[in-house]
Amino acid sequence: MSEISIVIVDNTGADPRVPAPSAVALSGVVLAEQPALLSNLAYSDQVASTDLAAKGSLSNQDALNKLQVSILAKAVSQVQNHNPMQARAVVDVLSNNEQAQAIADLKAAVNAFSGR
Repeated sequence: MSEISIVIVDNTGADPRVPAPSAVALSGVVLAEQPALLSNLAYSDQVASTDLAAKGSLSNQDALNKLQVSILAKAVSQVQNHNPMQARAVVDVLSNNEQAQAIADLKAAVNAFSGR
């Protein structure tokens, strides 16, 4: 059988009297770092999840605020804008008087044709 010799050449300028770290020692370092890496990964996942939850909550709150504003605007618009039928109904409910009803009918007819 022939013999194989392995020669390691170090071009880094390190002291040749100091032994190089073995592959077993390096794999031990990698194994020792693994729990810390997993912990960092879990923490980053938790931060990302919390960030997404906060963004979703803010988006929902913004949508509800916009909806409340539009509902309020619609309610104010309905209260402020009177049409002839509403004016007629108010007089009918409040007075139940034949002359008041006739006047309300005339006013409603005038308002309907005035384009108001």
